Amino acid sequence: MKIQPWRETSTLTVAQLHLVLACVSIVLTVVLYLNGGATSPFISLYLVPIAISAATLSARFTIVLASYCLLAYSVLMFYYQPLQLLSPNHEMVLNSDQHSMHMVANQQVNWHVLGMWINFVLSTLLISYFVLRMARALRVKAAELSAIREKQLRDEQVLGIATLAAGTLHEFSTPLATMTLLIEDFKLSARENPALTADAKLLGEQLERCKMILQNLARAAEQPPDQLQRVAISDFLDVILAHWLVLQPGIPLKRHFEHVHGSILVDSTFEQAIINLLNNAAEASPIGIEISGQRNSMTNEIVICIRDHGAGVGLDADNIGKPFVSTRGPGRGLGLFLSNASVERLGGKVMLESHPGGGTITTVTLAIA
Repeated sequence: MKIQPWRETSTLTVAQLHLVLACVSIVLTVVLYLNGGATSPFISLYLVPIAISAATLSARFTIVLASYCLLAYSVLMFYYQPLQLLSPNHEMVLNSDQHSMHMVANQQVNWHVLGMWINFVLSTLLISYFVLRMARALRVKAAELSAIREKQLRDEQVLGIATLAAGTLHEFSTPLATMTLLIEDFKLSARENPALTADAKLLGEQLERCKMILQNLARAAEQPPDQLQRVAISDFLDVILAHWLVLQPGIPLKRHFEHVHGSILVDSTFEQAIINLLNNAAEASPIGIEISGQRNSMTNEIVICIRDHGAGVGLDADNIGKPFVSTRGPGRGLGLFLSNASVERLGGKVMLESHPGGGTITTVTLAIA
C-alpha cells in the first residue's frame, strides 16, 4: 500500500494579506532606518508591497499603504542611522573631504536624495493608478466571463430538456387522441348524472389544454429563437390566467390587476413560464394564491407579483432558478428553472423572497416595449 506524502496547502485570506503587507512595510522601515534611511539603495523596495496591493487588494487599502510608504520615505530622509558603505570616511569614496555618493558636506541639500524621493512619489502614484485600474478591469472581465459560462451551461441544460420534451411531444400525441375519444363516449354515457357530466366537462377541458400546450411546443420549435411578438399587457395576462384556471380549477385566486397600458415583447415560452410560477405557488399554498400586476413608471417595466401562503423560501438565493433545485420537498425544480431561463432570455428577471406575513412572493419584471 503506497502512502501519499502529506502536504499542507493554505491560501491567505484578504485580511491576512492585509496584515502581511502592513508588517512587511513596517519591518522594511525599521531595516532602512538602521541602514542609511533614504540614502539606502534598497529604499525602492517600498514599491513592492504597493504593487502587490494594487494588483490584488482594494483601492482603499492600497491608498492607505501607499500613504504610509510615502510618509515613511519622507521621515527616513531626516531620521536614520548612516550606512557605513555610503559614509564620507569610506575608503571607496573618491573625494572623502567633501561628500560621498549620497552625502553632502555642511548639511547642504542633497539633490540626488531629493530626486530619488520625487521619483519614488511619481512611481507610487503611477503604479497605484494604473495597476488599480488594470486590476479592476480584470475583475470585471472575470465576472463577465463567469456569467457567460454560467449562461452557456444553462442554455445547454435547457437544450437537453428541450430534446426530452420533443420526444415526449411525439409520444403524447397518440394517448391524447385516444383519451379524447373516450371522453366523448364518457360524456354521452353521463348525460343522466349531473355530477359525472361536470367531471366529463372538466376532463375535456384538461385534454384541450394539453393539446394546446403540445401545439404551442410544436410552433415554438418551428419559430426562429429570436422571433418575438408584441402583445397587450392586460389582455395577455387575462389569457394566461384563464388558461391556468382550467388547469387548477380548485385553487382560489385573488387578482389585483391595474389596467396597464402598453405592450411587451414575448415568445411562446413566456406564458408557460408564468403558468409554472403559478403552479409552484398553488402547490405551496392550496388554500389560495394572489397575483398582482402593475407598471413601474420609473423603470418603464411591468411587475407581476405572485404570492402564496406556504412555508416561504428555504433556499439560498444563489441556488434559486438552478435545475433540479426546488423550494419544496417533492418538487424537481424544473418549473422554476425553465421560467427563470425564459424570462431572462426576454431581458427580464425572476426574484423570490419570503413575505413578512408568511409565504413567498415571486416577482417577474419585464421591460415594456
